[in-house]
Amino acid sequence: MKTIATVTPDDVLRRFRATHPVSDEVSRRTNEYAEGILDLASRQLGGTWHRVALDREDVLATVLPWHTGEGGELVLVDPEGTTVADAVDTLSSWEGRYIESNPVCWGKLAWHAAADPSPVFLSSSAVDHPYYERLERTDALTHLDGLHRMLAWALWGRLPDGPRLEAYVAGPL
Repeated sequence: MKTIATVTPDDVLRRFRATHPVSDEVSRRTNEYAEGILDLASRQLGGTWHRVALDREDVLATVLPWHTGEGGELVLVDPEGTTVADAVDTLSSWEGRYIESNPVCWGKLAWHAAADPSPVFLSSSAVDHPYYERLERTDALTHLDGLHRMLAWALWGRLPDGPRLEAYVAGPL
């Protein structure tokens, strides 16, 4: 991870909103939830944010909180959490079952397979929130927004070797 700059919470929200357009009710609700998590991370982690560039290993080691797979039959990330690398291994082991049982989540992954990269939003440790409360690892880069992007980039071989992926990290580095 390469640190580019220290930024304010307002800078983070501006960047988030610029890269998360609202086109329908679902995206509005999703963005409101994500903005709430970004605000929570700001308040709990001292209001410090950094703009950074991530490489392949940074993304693969990022901890993902509980993710039910957009209401599908298979739970992608249990409440104890997992890394991006382990979630990709799980998806690969399920082969076509995930596509059939979790079409909404798979649709997001497939869309990000070819979409232009956009920033992800992380924290330097877990936040106090129900989706994060049972994480086994709380002292690592942790997902706030961008789960489908990171998984898609890893699944379709789009992760760079050098620090080139834009990210914003709440808390001390």
